[in-house]
Amino acid sequence: MRSVLIAAVLFAAGVAHADVASELSRLAGHRVEVAPDRASYRILDVAGEGAPEVGVVERRGAALVLRRADGSALPLAGPLAVPRIAGPGYKVWVLGRVERGALVARRLGVLAPPR
Repeated sequence: MRSVLIAAVLFAAGVAHADVASELSRLAGHRVEVAPDRASYRILDVAGEGAPEVGVVERRGAALVLRRADGSALPLAGPLAVPRIAGPGYKVWVLGRVERGALVARRLGVLAPPR
């Protein structure tokens, strides 16, 4: 209920798109920069740990990858990189380290369910 209320407040405050307002409501307490046109945003910091990678989880064979907004993809690795936690189609933020070309997820959060 709280996220619905926050989304309604953001939408009323001029956030241009309901999906952006909904995603921003999931980022309460984190540092976020909203674009001047209010149609997009950038996560600056999550829980004092810096800016996360953001994208949509995709399955490529047996592996999961994070497809970023620019179209590039970063393989996901580690104990959080399993379909029941980082499900294909979900838009997520991920904190971790890049190791051998893969993002080893330490923390992640869901921004939006699959469309």
